[in-house]
Amino acid sequence: MSDTNGIPHDVPAMVSTLRDRAAHAAEVQSEIGKKLGEMNQHWLARIQSDSTEAWQTLFKVGGTAAVGEKIKLCELWIEGAMKKAAEDAAYAIECAQALGRMEMGLFAIAPPTATEPTKTDSPLDNA
Repeated sequence: MSDTNGIPHDVPAMVSTLRDRAAHAAEVQSEIGKKLGEMNQHWLARIQSDSTEAWQTLFKVGGTAAVGEKIKLCELWIEGAMKKAAEDAAYAIECAQALGRMEMGLFAIAPPTATEPTKTDSPLDNA
C-alpha cells in the first residue's frame, strides 16, 4: 500500500463508502419513522372508533327495557369486537413484516433499487 502525503490510497474509497452507507441508513431510518407514524395514526383512529362504538352500545343497552334485546345488543357488539381483533392482529403482523423488511435494508450490501410495495391500507380507511 503506497501513501500520498501520509494517506493510504484506500482511505478515500472507505470514506466514500462510509458516507454512502450513512446516507442509506438515514433513508431507511426515515422510512421506518414514516411507517411508525402511519401505524400510530391507525391505532389512534381505531381507539377513537372503538370508544365511540362502545359508548353507543352502552347507551342502546341502557335505553332498552327487554333483557333479551340487551343480550342481543351485547352479542352483536362482541361479534364486532372479535372481528376487529382479528383485523388488528393481521394489521400488526403486516406492520411487523414491513418494518422488518425496512430494517433488513440497513444490512443490504447495496441499497435496494426496488422494494416490494408495502400495504398501508387499514380496515378503518376503507370504512
